[in-house]
This record gives sequence, C-alpha cells and structure tokens, in this order.
Amino acid sequence: REGRGGEGRRMRIRELGDGDGRPVEGEEQEEAWAGGGEVVRLRAKRALVGAGARVLFYPTLLYNVLRNQFEAEFRWWDRVDQCILLGAVPFPSDVPRLKQLGVQGVVTLNEPYETLVPMSLYQTHGIDHLVIATRDYLFAPSLEDICRAIDFIHRNASQGGTTYVHCKAGRGRSTTIVLCYLIKYRSMTPEAALDHVRSIRPRVLLAPSQWQV
Repeated sequence: REGRGGEGRRMRIRELGDGDGRPVEGEEQEEAWAGGGEVVRLRAKRALVGAGARVLFYPTLLYNVLRNQFEAEFRWWDRVDQCILLGAVPFPSDVPRLKQLGVQGVVTLNEPYETLVPMSLYQTHGIDHLVIATRDYLFAPSLEDICRAIDFIHRNASQGGTTYVHCKAGRGRSTTIVLCYLIKYRSMTPEAALDHVRSIRPRVLLAPSQWQV
C-alpha cells in the first residue's frame, strides 16, 4: 500500500516551518548537515512547493467539491474515532452541522490562504479552534505542534466532545495528527493506526518523508 511501511517501520515526524519560508529548529538542523549547495536546494524546494500549493488550492478544492457531490463514497469527513472527525477544509455553512455532530474543537492544519472559516464563526458556535499552519504536500507539523494537537483532542474527548481535524482534503497533514492521537491514546502501532483510518477513509495518503525505516 502507498504510505505503508513493513514490520519495524515507524512514523517520522519532521520539524518543519510554518509556511513563511523561514527555517525552524528542525530545518536548521537539516541544513546544518547539508553543504552550501544543498542548503540552497532545500530552501528552493520549500519555496517551490509553497508556490505550487497556492496555485493548486482552488482547482483541487473545486475537484474535491465536485467529487463529494457526485460520488457517495467521497465523503467530506469521516468519524475515525469516537471523538474524532477527520476531513477536508470546512466551509462556513458546515459549522452549524459540525456543532450538531458534537464538535467542541477544530484543529486546522491549513495555511492562512487555505482557511475558509474565520475563528470568530467558531467562537459564535462555542467551538474551540486550534490552528497549526502547515504547508501542503510533503510536509508535516512539528513534534511540538503534534503534541499540542493531540492534547487538544484529548481534552475535548475527556469532556465528551468531538474534535474535527482537517487540512485541505483530509488526506495527509490532518491524518498525521489523527494517527499520532491513536498511537498515544489508543495504544495502536503506526501501521495499525493507518490501517484503521484507511478502512474508514480509504483516500488518506501520507507523504513518504513521514515514514522512515
């Protein structure tokens, strides 16, 4: 399967920037290990991926909306745990429905240009909102941000609430958070957590850089 590792493989959480092109701790370490030419290459790659993600955002969002309308199995969100909904970027019109589904908190993995719901609308509906801006394609949140997110989910769960975890399509960045929650609080292995989530939301897909031998 794509994104699967064999026995003995484990998830690798890379320390990444917040999308502004500046390296943070993990990126600085990665650059420290590289030569001068490699540093330039790494920075150029981050910039190119960021630019490409911006260009592709609305076309791919439209593609996902159309599939959601015409394909019954292409759901906008799925309940992958009793306290977690995993899905795509919500529209303002989705917020009342999320509240009806028991959502007390939302974890947004999108960068600002990908975010369609203002925080004030969540506040109006009594929903806590945690933003962990993470660049699309190839990237993952920092370990510190992952810990913040899964503790946020756990706090909501301890109060009987559901957390909606989303990125643009509900495939990669948001799945990373959900898998980490299942590993920590449901005592799953990375492979078992991924199998579980894929059994409910088959289109989830992790970038290869999130796994290492």
